[in-house]
Amino acid sequence: MNQPNESQRDYWRTRLAWVERQEQMDLQLGVFGLAAMESLGDISGMNVLDVGCGCGHTALQLKERVGSGSVVGVDISEKLLEVARRRAGGAIRFVEADAQLDALEGPYDIIFSRFGVMFFSDPTAAFRNLRASTSEVAKLSMVCWQGPEQNPWMTVPNRAAMTLVDLPSRSPDAPDPFSFADSRRVVDVLELAGWTNVDVRDFRTEVQIGGGVHSRLAALHAYEFSPVKAVVDSDPDIGSDSVVDLMEVALTPYQEDGIVKLPGAAWIFTADK
Repeated sequence: MNQPNESQRDYWRTRLAWVERQEQMDLQLGVFGLAAMESLGDISGMNVLDVGCGCGHTALQLKERVGSGSVVGVDISEKLLEVARRRAGGAIRFVEADAQLDALEGPYDIIFSRFGVMFFSDPTAAFRNLRASTSEVAKLSMVCWQGPEQNPWMTVPNRAAMTLVDLPSRSPDAPDPFSFADSRRVVDVLELAGWTNVDVRDFRTEVQIGGGVHSRLAALHAYEFSPVKAVVDSDPDIGSDSVVDLMEVALTPYQEDGIVKLPGAAWIFTADK
């Protein structure tokens, strides 16, 4: 019988772009993770669990902040964790696990995530499980995307590609990058899971697609991470070059001094045990 998040495990096994382009993605997303870390204040000496740690960028940043404390990174993708382990050189422990279901050891003083918690089939169960792994003084900080309309850096290239590619429709609460766009729902989920003093902050910035590259490379980067790619890969009648061309045309007006930048918006959620 399939586990509740098995489809997510399968999905991340095939998302090789996160491995091949991890440095560009870290540059692109770094400011969001740092904002969520800043919301925690001084965390020196604390024990941190980095949920959905991916290739380890945030775990490394957290380790710098905790000093003598510890960081454990957990992710459902062994391929991403292989990269994380190489980057950390033994300074951080990384565990392949499903944070919704598996025992996560601990106790942790901090639960942190940069865009790693929007994919649970049962978010309430996941945050209840995470809370069970914490110390009595634990805090949570996580950053999640707002809706598509607030994130043109994703929607502009994708909508351009959709003149050639039909994407399947999504349900509002489907486990995908926008599943936590409704901040009121997320607050309810956290409170139902037992977290207290839940707070949410609106964080907006300019996203440099591909970490700061010109429109052609930005289009290639956007394509690799787009849901459009999966459709193109399964349909031999659609050429990827044509799709990337459309994305490049759409992104070129946002290029300045050789860098493509578009608005991005996220929620930063914090809570206490």
